[in-house]
Amino acid sequence: MSRKRDFALLTAGILVGAALAPTAAHAVSEVLAATRSYQPVYVDGRQVQMEAYAINGHNYMQLREVGQAVGFEVYWDGEAVQIVSDKPYTGLPPVQPSAPAAKDYSTQANPLTFTDELTPAIYNAVRDTVVNRESIMEGQEPVSMGTDVTRNSSLDNALAGMGHYPIYELLYRDNGYVCNVRYPEAYHEAAAHTQSFVDSLSGLTDREKVEAICWYVADRITYETVYAGPNKVLVQDGKVPGSCMAYSASFQFLCNRANIPCILLSSQTHQWTMVYVDGQWWDVDVTAEYFTPPEDRPSAHVMTDPAERYGSDFTDQDPAATLFAQEALVPGSTK
Repeated sequence: MSRKRDFALLTAGILVGAALAPTAAHAVSEVLAATRSYQPVYVDGRQVQMEAYAINGHNYMQLREVGQAVGFEVYWDGEAVQIVSDKPYTGLPPVQPSAPAAKDYSTQANPLTFTDELTPAIYNAVRDTVVNRESIMEGQEPVSMGTDVTRNSSLDNALAGMGHYPIYELLYRDNGYVCNVRYPEAYHEAAAHTQSFVDSLSGLTDREKVEAICWYVADRITYETVYAGPNKVLVQDGKVPGSCMAYSASFQFLCNRANIPCILLSSQTHQWTMVYVDGQWWDVDVTAEYFTPPEDRPSAHVMTDPAERYGSDFTDQDPAATLFAQEALVPGSTK
């Protein structure tokens, strides 16, 4: 090992050429003349063949040939010469592991989900974020949607309908849009205040959880045409005034925390929710359930089939966004 080191140090004093960048080597050649040198070279007493050049009274040899003869690694990594003293010579940079291919979630989804605007690439990016639940700030490697993303459209409506805690949002990064997820600080108090209620749902069926969440929210809002978000409704145990948006947003907040897939839907005059329970999507209108007397609750049908909707209050403003949100949360759930 000492002979290798001594020889490498010696040659470092008499070598230059191969380590120079092309522009620097060209500049040197304009002022220095090089001729073939026939000085013998020995490694551990054994003569080796190397191409050498006499330049301005010094002998120059290619560093890669020295590495090959002595037995140390040397290679060009595209930016600098790299010497690895404890590895045998190959002359090749190490192979970098290729990034794993992004998973194609779109094959699991209902083909009707995709439009010219809501493409499989966009779906894959959103679904990957839903699966991983890690924000970009926490180290998530987001899947790119590309550059053909239409803002203020069905995609924005779909993301807005998928949750308050967490929320899904579009960010522009590295020349393309990606989907990020985060838990807004404004809702931390509501999460803490309702933790014991969420814990109490353990052991219930999903249908029973939906019913319990519905009555929990209904008991905390008196219907008035003002908005109150989960950060107002769910931080107290009394009643606050709120519109249909207050009921639906607070209901979805708790469904998200209880792992019940839930999305928001809107018409021109109303907002309600859908939940995925027992293999299908159901409508839940907590605003209407608020008017159910306590004695009638045990027999109330909190979940209703969407096929039973009637009237303009329940005419979905953006069916494409609804379908996309459903499939992003539960692939194949609308087939």
